[in-house]
Amino acid sequence: MNIIEDSLNQISSAVIDNVPSRNWENVSLNVCAINKMIAIKSFYEEKGNFLSFDPEGNGNDITMKIKKLREDMYQSAPNKGAWFSAMFTISNNGKFQTFFDYDEKPEFKYEPSTDKFIDDLKTFPREEKLIPEWLKEKIN
Repeated sequence: MNIIEDSLNQISSAVIDNVPSRNWENVSLNVCAINKMIAIKSFYEEKGNFLSFDPEGNGNDITMKIKKLREDMYQSAPNKGAWFSAMFTISNNGKFQTFFDYDEKPEFKYEPSTDKFIDDLKTFPREEKLIPEWLKEKIN
């Protein structure tokens, strides 16, 4: 198993361990990330209802697992940049889906400072043509 698959498996196992119900149908984890700032929203579906929960409720540090995944994915494709948002969906039948967004501005509850975006770009450099317009405007 490669390092990225291993990270994804660790994240999904840790999230499932924190779902406060045994009757869940789907679990979703929505992530916004830049180098020193990660925001996670987590929901599970049960009988048509979507309920939020703390994915780190039992002390398993999912934030650091997500940080490591982002770093590892960058290392596997340097100069592409790191993703800004991710969505993980886990079904109770074991199906696991992921989506990573490398281009759209992450929607944090509180807007990160320009310095944080500059730091992210320095930590995860991109080819000039792969820097989104919103980021160019933000850092200039």
